[in-house]
Amino acid sequence: MGTAWPVPTLEREHPSSCEPLTLTCQTLPRKPVVLTNLSSSSSEDISSQLGAIFERYGYGQPDLFVGESSDMKSMMSKMRDAKGDLLIAFGGDGTAAAVASIARDQNVPFIALPGGTMNMLMQGLYGSDVWQDCLIRGLAVASPRPMTAGIVRDESGQTGTFLVGCMFGKPTKMSEAREDLRDGNVMDAAKGAIETMKTTSDASPIRIALPDRDYDERSMELINVTCPFMDGEALDPDRLDLTLFDKVTGGSTLSLGVAALMGNIRQSQAVENVKTKQFRLRSDSAIEGLLDGEPMTFKGEVTVELDKNHGLVLAPWPAMSFPISREA
Repeated sequence: MGTAWPVPTLEREHPSSCEPLTLTCQTLPRKPVVLTNLSSSSSEDISSQLGAIFERYGYGQPDLFVGESSDMKSMMSKMRDAKGDLLIAFGGDGTAAAVASIARDQNVPFIALPGGTMNMLMQGLYGSDVWQDCLIRGLAVASPRPMTAGIVRDESGQTGTFLVGCMFGKPTKMSEAREDLRDGNVMDAAKGAIETMKTTSDASPIRIALPDRDYDERSMELINVTCPFMDGEALDPDRLDLTLFDKVTGGSTLSLGVAALMGNIRQSQAVENVKTKQFRLRSDSAIEGLLDGEPMTFKGEVTVELDKNHGLVLAPWPAMSFPISREA
């Protein structure tokens, strides 16, 4: 492995561009390890393009692991054994979450490059769905920052994690229709949206309890949760951002469903916005959840809380926005 994080003194403590950072002391180049999942919808083999970019930013040549989903178990094992100083995932949100887990175990930072369909984490961290932009914005950062995450647990002991955000309620079924829409299957997306509207009106209400409070008497149609730094309107570093929607029917349900379908849920009409470190949910039936785009079903009382130190990520703080330069 190369020099341990945090990085040595830099000539520019607060970079305002993506120009390479110049080290002011002698160090061993940090060793990046890159995993590419070619089964992700928009990924490709970028091995030949990476060397010059890493060299430009003072890193050593990367260890590269490229394969399909069927190779993931082997590639993940090889990534662990490589003992890199910086782990990079090129694939979808699932691939990024798996690599982030290894990075957390090894106490090194990670970078997520967009190669999937939704690329929610990459948009949240780097504001782009172009892999070169995300890589450059990550490498230009002087030192890693803590990664926040939401942890979901239910009475059965099931646990889920989200790095970007999650939704609870029947409109989470809209994720299936959204995938059809992104794949160009407009008719299938429309049929899925209609079926979701039919089942939504029959869903058991969800009640929410905030810290030090009993369960709210109101029932909710949908609860949208965003992690800190993943939304321009959710920059509180210490609390999750909740958007609450009453249980409704008819045209209002359609409005919520379309917002969920188009990934624009915060722009539809909400009952209330709340910021909190932890909350609980309860329903008479199972609670449908969508964590970073992945569906999960929870039973009994559900607890959601913020983990402020869920590993390290090499990404700018939201206030550090700067232009992109892709010249090697």
